[in-house]
Amino acid sequence: MKELEIRGWLLEKAIRPIFRRFSKVGDCVYFSNDEFPITKELEFHFPIILSELKNVMKRVDDLTPFQDISPDQIYISNDDKWKMFFLKAGTVRFDRNCQECPNTMTLLDKHKNIVSAYFSILGPNKMLMPHEGPWSGIIRIHLALIVPKDGNGCTLVVDGKPYRWEEGKCVVFDDTYEHIAVNETDNNRVVLFLDYMRPLPRWLSAFNWLIIRMARYMPYFTTPIARHKEWERKFYGEDQL
Repeated sequence: MKELEIRGWLLEKAIRPIFRRFSKVGDCVYFSNDEFPITKELEFHFPIILSELKNVMKRVDDLTPFQDISPDQIYISNDDKWKMFFLKAGTVRFDRNCQECPNTMTLLDKHKNIVSAYFSILGPNKMLMPHEGPWSGIIRIHLALIVPKDGNGCTLVVDGKPYRWEEGKCVVFDDTYEHIAVNETDNNRVVLFLDYMRPLPRWLSAFNWLIIRMARYMPYFTTPIARHKEWERKFYGEDQL
């Protein structure tokens, strides 16, 4: 298992400069939303997505901390203040959760380049430790859904460059640059968190898709998927049937 993780890490380090060099949207920390038309669609449908999120948030205390699902993330957060509600991850779809957000999924399913989607809940007075994304073949998109009124304390910092979330607005960035997320308020901050395939030339895009599809069979994914299924049974009461 550790050998596979090391090989994956070495592959990412080797391929990262190539992805950035041939990226059709350039090598940026933050990208222009104009390069990603999906951002306008997400912002237009913000009220619908928010309404479905609010239903999920009724059981926010029952959502699991991210590192309980993905133990590799414990160096980023080791308490219960960063929670996720997964819709899809690495092309693996969580159908029971998707049923809770049908309109959101109708929108997301139109876009094959979205490989992961989930609600990310950053609790009060919480900071995620500095970290880098695991694969430069994807671009990260956040649609801010809930930002506390004192939202000046809700900050994303990528490669030393700060951004403050604004409700109903998207931000697009390269998460393989070191970044942190901070919520210095007394309320939850929630974003729709998307992984979007990096626009690349056809030959490199084919390689990128191959790796993404293979990754679901690696321990980095298989362990979280198994843990999520266990959580799902408890969340929906299926382990009591």
